[in-house]
Amino acid sequence: MKKYKICLYTAFILSICLGIITFEMLFYRQIPDVIYVKKGEKEEINFALPVTGEIREKEDVVETFGNGQKKLPTADTLTEEASGLYTWNIKLFGVVPLKEIRLEVVEEQYVYPVGCPVGIYVKSEGVLVAGLGNVKTTPTTEACPSSHILQPGDYILKINGTDVALKGEVIRMIQESNGEPTLLTIQRNGEISQVQIVPIQNLEGEYQIGVWIRDSAQGIGTLTYVTEDGDFGALGHGINDIDTAKLLDIDYGGLYETEIVGVKKGMTGNPGEISGVIRFLDSAKIGSIESNTANGIYGKALPDETVVDFSCVEKYPIALKQDIHTGDAEIAMMSGNEWDLYDVEIVSIDYSQSEGNRGLIIKVTDPDLIEKTGGIIQGMSGSPILQDGKLIGAVTHVFVNDPTKGYGIFIENMLAQNS
Repeated sequence: MKKYKICLYTAFILSICLGIITFEMLFYRQIPDVIYVKKGEKEEINFALPVTGEIREKEDVVETFGNGQKKLPTADTLTEEASGLYTWNIKLFGVVPLKEIRLEVVEEQYVYPVGCPVGIYVKSEGVLVAGLGNVKTTPTTEACPSSHILQPGDYILKINGTDVALKGEVIRMIQESNGEPTLLTIQRNGEISQVQIVPIQNLEGEYQIGVWIRDSAQGIGTLTYVTEDGDFGALGHGINDIDTAKLLDIDYGGLYETEIVGVKKGMTGNPGEISGVIRFLDSAKIGSIESNTANGIYGKALPDETVVDFSCVEKYPIALKQDIHTGDAEIAMMSGNEWDLYDVEIVSIDYSQSEGNRGLIIKVTDPDLIEKTGGIIQGMSGSPILQDGKLIGAVTHVFVNDPTKGYGIFIENMLAQNS
């Protein structure tokens, strides 16, 4: 009897957990955290759920309405001169509080969806600690002076009060310490602190503190868009350090012309990649990188006389999240002075913000692109996704088990990160 009660109790707990997971998948994740509304336009938002909501500005109810065929009020009626920010409180069956949505009024926006492969170089803020390692002091003994003091992901900003920006500077100053206690100013998780480390000599007589360091990163990606003001967004995801997997804090960076020399086709379990030669020259610079975020890299493109000719690219309006639907779409890719479109399918859409750069699942259906690349490959991150004459997002990741499929980011998420 006792075992029977335990089984019933366990089944009851499991059913509750299953119910919570079902609720999360079927209800909560279908509703976004933020909805942008174009100024002066009506927006129809249908969550396909039995919900009602109140739009509030501060403490005042602007309008109450149900889901389904009802439309949001026009942005002109919502916004006054300034804020354009509202709260939409959603209730399941009009009773159960479900979610609070931020409703934001925005202007119509147009950008150039470039799709151009670019070389990327970023310089870290200070010198990054990529990892720790032992220093061999005798043939049989070794030690790590930085153990329990530094961590992978720390940034070394100063040594004994002197700024450092290059790994060569760190190596030289540690060597010049002659084994004396050395004061390091570091940044960890956004906070600045000071630590003291005593360097030790290795078998060759060099003073070391037992760290692997890095001061820059480089690679190939795709330029997603350029605005009329010359602001650009690329990649659709951030640049992470290869060892720590953390988003790289950057001091500065640049986009450069790259010559594609090869394409390795993607295969199941083995992602493909674009290989190229990056010209790290001022004469080959396309733009300056100013920020590295989870949703992309951003900066300012150089004037029209830049080495890349964007004249073949037309200006497209931005699609908001609610404009996007499953079905046919295209990705844009620029090669030389040719701007080509390839067929893809929007397989599914996650309207929530839980995965900032994985809101779309796409499948490459164009036989020409599959023949060239096998689908989505490394280096295509940032390729613009177009649907119904609008820019809806950018490619961000490939499925390792199926290179024809991958994730994409909503273009509104990229633009919001850059605002």
